Amino acid sequence: MNKKKVILSISAHDPTGGAGLQSDILTSSLYNHHCVSALTGQTVQTTKKLLKKSSNEPDIFLKNLKYLSKDFKIDGIKVGALWSPEINRALIKFLKKIDVPIVIDTIVSAGGGGNFILKKNLSGFVKNLYPLANLITPNNHELKAISGCKSADKAIKKLLELNINKVYLTGNIHGGEVINYLYINGEKKLETKSNFLNKEVHGTGCALSTSILCNLVNGSSLEKACIESHKLLYGLVQNSTKTSGQNIIDFST
Repeated sequence: MNKKKVILSISAHDPTGGAGLQSDILTSSLYNHHCVSALTGQTVQTTKKLLKKSSNEPDIFLKNLKYLSKDFKIDGIKVGALWSPEINRALIKFLKKIDVPIVIDTIVSAGGGGNFILKKNLSGFVKNLYPLANLITPNNHELKAISGCKSADKAIKKLLELNINKVYLTGNIHGGEVINYLYINGEKKLETKSNFLNKEVHGTGCALSTSILCNLVNGSSLEKACIESHKLLYGLVQNSTKTSGQNIIDFST
C-alpha cells in the first residue's frame, strides 16, 4: 500500500471555506496528500472582510504540534494566517527542530479588508519567523508591509538583509497579464504569467502557497513548483464560484 505524504497546515479557520485551513486541505487533496493541522485561531469573516479574530491557546497549539509530529512523518509545512506573538514564538521553536520544506504565506491582512497582524507585532514575524521558510509568497501590499519599503527592488534587498532569500512576489498586473516574480538571493530568477481574469477571488494566496509546497514535497525544483502552481491557480480562478462578495475557488472542477 502506498503511503500518502503529509502536509502540516498551520493556519486559521475561515468560516467561508474559501481560505485558511479548509483551502489548505482541499489544495493538498489535489496532490493526493494528507493534510494535518495546528489551528492558530478562529475568525469571523465573510468573503468581503475580516470582522473579528481570536487566537488559539498557545498550550493547545504546542501540544498539537508535539503529538502530530509523533503520530505522522511530516513531509512539508505551510504557514498561513497567525497573529499572536505567543503562537509565533512557539512555532519558531518547532520549525527550528524540523527539516522539511516550509512555505509561508505572509498574510498581514485579509484580501477583502481587516488586519491580521498588528503593526507593533510585525517585526517579530519578519525577523524571526520568515527567515525559516524555504519560500515566502507575499503580494505587493504584503511585501511593502513586511519590508517597510515602497519599491519592490528595495523591499527584496531589505528582506535579503534579514536572511529572507527566496520570495515569490504575486499578483502583479501588467498589460492584461498577471505576473509573479521569483527572487532568489536578491535576484529575479523567474517570471510566471497568465492572462488577467477580472475576478476577485477569496483565498487564492492560500491555495497558491499550498500548491507550491505540495510540488516541493513531490520533488520539484522551486522554479518548477512556482510554474506549475501558477498554472493551477489560473484554472481555479477561471472556474471559481460566485458569492455575494468575492468568488471562492471550486476545487471540484
